[in-house]
Order: sequence, then structure tokens, then C-alpha cells
Amino acid sequence: MERDSRFQEGAILYFDPYIFPDGGKPKPKYFLVLKVLDDVCLLASLPTSKDFVPSTIEKKHGCIERPDINFNCYYFDPNVVICNNGFSFPIETYVYGYRLQAFKLNTLLLQEITDETVIDECGILTTDEYTAIIKCLSVSPAVKRNFRRILSV
Repeated sequence: MERDSRFQEGAILYFDPYIFPDGGKPKPKYFLVLKVLDDVCLLASLPTSKDFVPSTIEKKHGCIERPDINFNCYYFDPNVVICNNGFSFPIETYVYGYRLQAFKLNTLLLQEITDETVIDECGILTTDEYTAIIKCLSVSPAVKRNFRRILSV
């Protein structure tokens, strides 16, 4: 299968709806491609609006790393443009290091081909933003070791 150019490193896609592999109720979700592993797998995150940042931690756009409590996330302020085309998330959005996943590209594309979902391109992270999120996640003990290794190359 030829590589789908939408699924490139730093791409933010929007699935409407996203079909959860664990059988969770489908709902619209953003999808952030962090690394393309090969023609069949991606390392990605499903950014969320759920705020699990401890109230004692100041939220400002970028990496929030607290190894003393095993907490890591990348916080997207809705007022900060993050993509080359001017895109920013419409509300406060988080990528939690412990929630990174590997995804099979064929599974995602099959959902679109069978009209289970629509995949829209939101934009590609700016180089600075992509570098910052990769650095944030690749050094955090809260991220699985094999994912930290993948992010470091």
C-alpha cells in the first residue's frame, strides 16, 4: 500500500468519529502523528481536552514535566498557533506521555474507506513546536521506554 501523505510526522488530523480499538464509544478526536515507524505503524497520540494537570502546577504552553510525581504532558494553549497553516486547538488540549500508542495505518485507513469515519487534515506542526513536543516526551520517565527510544531517533 502506498503511504498516505496525511500521516506524516507532525501532522494533526481530525477523525469524525474516531473508532476506538477497545470498543469505546466512537467520538470526534484529534490525532497527532509523532513518528512514522514504517509503512504499517505510527507512534501517535490522541490529544485530549481532559485536564489532569495537578492544581499546584502552572499551565503554560509547552512541556510540563514533574518526574517527582511521574507526571508528563505537553500543554497546548488555544491562543498559540502551532501549525504552519495557522491552526491552533480551539480549547486547552493535552498530550499525556503515558498515553502514547502505536497505531496500524491500515486499520485507520480502512475505517475511512468503509465510511466509518472521515479524516480531515488540520495542519503540520511548526518545526519548533514539533521539536519541543518530541523533546518533552522523549526524555520523560512517564513515557514507556521503547517509545522514548523511538522518539529519540
